[in-house]
Amino acid sequence: MSAREAVDDDWHRCFIALVPDAATRDALAALPVGAAARPVAVEQLHMTVAFLGSIAPEKGGVLAGRLEEVVAPLPPQCAERSEYWPSAAHPRLVVVPFAAGQGLAALEGRVRELVAALGLPVDDHRPFRPHITLARFARSARPAREASLGRASPRASQPPIEATLGVVPRFDTLTLYSSTLARHGARYRALAEVSLK
Repeated sequence: MSAREAVDDDWHRCFIALVPDAATRDALAALPVGAAARPVAVEQLHMTVAFLGSIAPEKGGVLAGRLEEVVAPLPPQCAERSEYWPSAAHPRLVVVPFAAGQGLAALEGRVRELVAALGLPVDDHRPFRPHITLARFARSARPAREASLGRASPRASQPPIEATLGVVPRFDTLTLYSSTLARHGARYRALAEVSLK
């Protein structure tokens, strides 16, 4: 692979995310997700703030250089109980949602303003719902069946929904990532990061 190809490959499926500190990542990774779900690797846990998609390397470099303009100290956050998204009956993800206040909504707004000012694309088709994905269900996964009743029992193959994070969640960095789709899920590569401290 030539140097030019490597640079171009870095700027596909880009997104900006908050990265939890080590204690928060460890607590997130310790939450139960169930045997049917595929956990996200602990070093890959993050909260997506804005998904950009493919961007030109030159503009990506400018964005990386200006990322620190949008950061401000974040207070400790409020994590809610883990949930199945989009629903417990048809789960695709196990997530830990967060309250949108306490600086998260303001940070997301500043990130979007910067992205718009640079003329970069941003995925606007859904509102910002702050969360960290803990695990994914395979598309082929089906709820277990209750043999005696012959009906779906979604809880039988899913993780407990009452799992609560045991620490006050904190975030270390705001990071610009690229994502590469692989057989066993996406892999993320940090292209730039700014400390929130």
